[in-house]
Amino acid sequence: AGIDTTGLLVDNGSGLSRTARSTARTLGELLKQAWERPFMPEFMSSMAVAGIDGTARKRLNDSPARGTAHIKTGTLNGVRAMGGYVIDQKGARHAVVMMVNHDNAGASREAQDILLEWVWEGR
Repeated sequence: AGIDTTGLLVDNGSGLSRTARSTARTLGELLKQAWERPFMPEFMSSMAVAGIDGTARKRLNDSPARGTAHIKTGTLNGVRAMGGYVIDQKGARHAVVMMVNHDNAGASREAQDILLEWVWEGR
């Protein structure tokens, strides 16, 4: 099973290229495929754990979902993104991706946290 790369353009791999393009769906499929690969443990350990460490240490601190989301965040002017995995309260794994491209993208952090909690709740 492959990933639909329609609309995907990786220019230099840094994520800072103005010509690079992706969709949340493509990134979600990539995360699902990565879970099935032998490198998954190292891949997971490269992501911050919400409420615990890294760039996500101040996320979900007062939430029962604290410690259940392994995420990578990205921020640029007018852009806020998050992708990774959430283990819900029943133990099921979910890939999550949220990308906001808007002048007020910084205001989307709360929506990202609500998404993580919503997935953790199993909705």
